[in-house]
Amino acid sequence: MVDRCPGEIQVNRCTIESNLSTDYDLSKEDAERLFTGLVVNGAAKQTEGGHTFSDYTFKVDTELAVDVLEIQRVARVALQHEESQKSHINNTKVELIGTFPDEASISAADDIGTISDNIRNIILDAESNVKIANPYFDPSPAVVGDIASLANRGVRTEILTRETSFENAGLQLSLNSMYESLDQSSKGKLSVRDLYRMNSTTGRQEFATHAKVVVVDREICYIGSANLTETSLGNNFELGVLLRGELVEKISDVYDDIFEYASPVSLPI
Repeated sequence: MVDRCPGEIQVNRCTIESNLSTDYDLSKEDAERLFTGLVVNGAAKQTEGGHTFSDYTFKVDTELAVDVLEIQRVARVALQHEESQKSHINNTKVELIGTFPDEASISAADDIGTISDNIRNIILDAESNVKIANPYFDPSPAVVGDIASLANRGVRTEILTRETSFENAGLQLSLNSMYESLDQSSKGKLSVRDLYRMNSTTGRQEFATHAKVVVVDREICYIGSANLTETSLGNNFELGVLLRGELVEKISDVYDDIFEYASPVSLPI
């Protein structure tokens, strides 16, 4: 923050430039923005005219000007951060995918890939790591078999799910089948964690895994509505997106933090 210097001073573009480093020139546009901000916020008043507004001379309340300029600096930093976030989104390629009931007539269906095929494809292309968040599995979809094969070919696989200690035959059978299909040397490459907590006093759920996410090599990501079940991948109306680009890294970082917070699950269940 600029040091306060109580009092009033006369300034114009030339006097400001004389106090700047020799390698910086205060442009006409920058001067106009500076003086406009000070005048609008009551920190400066015009005392002499000029050829353009940037050449006017102003009497500036230095203490008030410091506050105005600090507010503008903070706003500029916030604006730059917002633009940076927009840049992450703008640099991300988005592809719509879905699942539709066979009997439904979808006019745009030819331009929309299927969720099951696309998840299988990105998993099969994985080289180093796959991160999956999904609340429900059943052992029948082919994609579950693909997940089981990852660790055997050296791909570190993380699964974030829920209620693994409850009686859920589909979920437990799926996870156990994945684990039991692994070579002994590959079992350490499959990690499962459970995000779920019930309030023992109220009997109500406090939080749980509900996201449906697949992140592959921090480069491509599926986010959508479908569980990894036969119904979701084959019959329901489900929609999702495939993302490629900078936003995938942020999604991966968020997943890592939640996975670290969740409770480890020992396999087989």
